Amino acid sequence: MKKIFVLLSLIVLATSCDWFEFDNQEYYNAAVEGRILDSKTGQQMQFAFPNTCKISIIEEGWTDLSGNPAEEAQTWYVKCNGTYCNKLVWAAKYRMETKQQNFYPVSIPFELKKGDNTVDFNVTPYCRVLDPVITYEDGKIVARFKVEVEDATQTPDVTVSLFGFTDRWVSDGNNNFDFKKQTEGQLKKIKNADGQSTIELKIDPTVESGMQFVYTRNHFLRIGAVATGTENSGKCYNFSPVFKMSGDFSKVEEVTNWDED
Repeated sequence: MKKIFVLLSLIVLATSCDWFEFDNQEYYNAAVEGRILDSKTGQQMQFAFPNTCKISIIEEGWTDLSGNPAEEAQTWYVKCNGTYCNKLVWAAKYRMETKQQNFYPVSIPFELKKGDNTVDFNVTPYCRVLDPVITYEDGKIVARFKVEVEDATQTPDVTVSLFGFTDRWVSDGNNNFDFKKQTEGQLKKIKNADGQSTIELKIDPTVESGMQFVYTRNHFLRIGAVATGTENSGKCYNFSPVFKMSGDFSKVEEVTNWDED
C-alpha cells in the first residue's frame, strides 16, 4: 500500500510541473494575398526566380526581455506575375521593408486582421520594359520593345537582354543564351531608354545555346533590363512578361498561368 501511495505522489508531482503543460499557443489565424504594383502605371510588376522573387516582411512590436526591439524579417515569395499569397500568418501589424529588389527601397506599414486579407503594395521600379513583341523573322528570334528608366540621374547605365530557357522560369538566373556567342541578344549601356525608342534584340537558333535548340521543344523567352548607378547596387533586372514560342517558331503566346507550382 505504501508503494502505491508513493507512486501516486510521484505522478501528481510530475504532472504538476512545466514538462506536462499543454502548448496553448494559438495557431495561425490569418491569410493574406495581394499584388506588387507599379506606382506609376498601376500594373503588376514582373519578377523572376531566383534573383527577384522575394520581399521582406517584418511583424512589428516584438521586444526582448529587456524591452529592446527584437523584430526579425520574414521572407515572402512573389510569383513572376507580381502576385503573392501567404496563408500562414498572424493577425498583427507589419511593414514590407525591402531594400534589395528591382524597385526602389520601401518601408510600407500594413495590418492584418483575423481571417482573409488583401494587401497590395505600390513600388517604383528602376526601369520598365514597355510594349514587348517577340517574333521569328529571317531565321532568327526577334524581340522589339521600349525601356523607360524611372530616374536617369540615379540609374543612367542600362543593359537589355533577351533571355531563353526550357521552361517558364526563364530569367537572368535561368538562361541558356551565351551573349558572347549570341552577340545580338544583349545590348549594354543603351542611350535610348526614354520609353519612346524601339530597341531590337535577336537570337540565332543555329548558334550553340546549351540545351535550348538541341531538341524540338517550346522556347520560353523574356526581355530583361537592368538600370544601375547610385541605386540598384544588386543589379536587379526588371522584366517583360514571359513568352512561349513553339518548337517550330510559328506561334508565340504570353505565359499567364502562375497559379500552379
